[in-house]
Amino acid sequence: MESPSSCLRVTRLALIHAVLAYASPEFTAMSCLPLALPTEIRFRILTHLHLTLSASLLESLNHSLQSALGDLCDSCKAYNFHVYGQNVSDWPEIRVTGGCWCAKIGGHQRPEIARARDRSNSDVCVDAKIRSPMVDSDPPPYFIFHLHHVAVTYLSTASPSPYTREIEAMVTSRAGAKEIDALVLQVLRHFQCCVAPSKTRAWKLEDELCIIPISERPSKGPSDDEILCTLQLALELNRHRNFVSHSKLHPRNMKLTPPLISHPPDSKHLDSNPGSRNISLICGVALACVLFGVKYGSLAAWW
Repeated sequence: MESPSSCLRVTRLALIHAVLAYASPEFTAMSCLPLALPTEIRFRILTHLHLTLSASLLESLNHSLQSALGDLCDSCKAYNFHVYGQNVSDWPEIRVTGGCWCAKIGGHQRPEIARARDRSNSDVCVDAKIRSPMVDSDPPPYFIFHLHHVAVTYLSTASPSPYTREIEAMVTSRAGAKEIDALVLQVLRHFQCCVAPSKTRAWKLEDELCIIPISERPSKGPSDDEILCTLQLALELNRHRNFVSHSKLHPRNMKLTPPLISHPPDSKHLDSNPGSRNISLICGVALACVLFGVKYGSLAAWW
């Protein structure tokens, strides 16, 4: 689908974090303070607060991704690295299931996973919803965990919010793309905007979305450009897009460095001990000398 002439382009991750920062209790409280400040100074304060909240959100997301990586066993990490590359966020076990696949195919399980599976008496991976690797209609599990953590933090404060219902939906056990999209659309509708429809059903953090003004609005209201400009300034979309895309905490910048190939315990111990290597060399030389002496003596006796 072709993009409308008047639209704002932004990645899904940047838009979600811009909305989360805007709907945060800190930003809501600061926006409502009756401070007698010049408009420019007030705008600078809100801009700084918005980007500070965005940095905090990226840290939370990175921590969630680190936790998801830590849930994989060493064998699954090695397999994903050699098959899918060092970018952790591209791994199916991170992007789709959120847990080891080795348990699903009958591989060796870590003790804590085996105990949890025995308690649940289920043949699915622990803490993971098994789906086909080709299904991308939901956010990655680590991103859902990140959103859940953010929503719980927001609801723990006593500050009123016009988006409480949407935030509460994000803490449910079945929260996914529908719940976070509802919050995003509610905030955009406040500015008389929406996300342009797309033919693809995929839901990816790196997707580029097109924000357009809604068609159902008064004819004598502001123009499309004025509406988009107001939204861009309120959500700091330009700064958010640049900040998120260049941040070292962006999921695509998390890469795994492969460990050295491990050896069996006996050979590893032998190779790591210089004394053992020297003894083996001496024994080998001595055995060769003995065999040579026996052979030489036999030849002398024969002559």
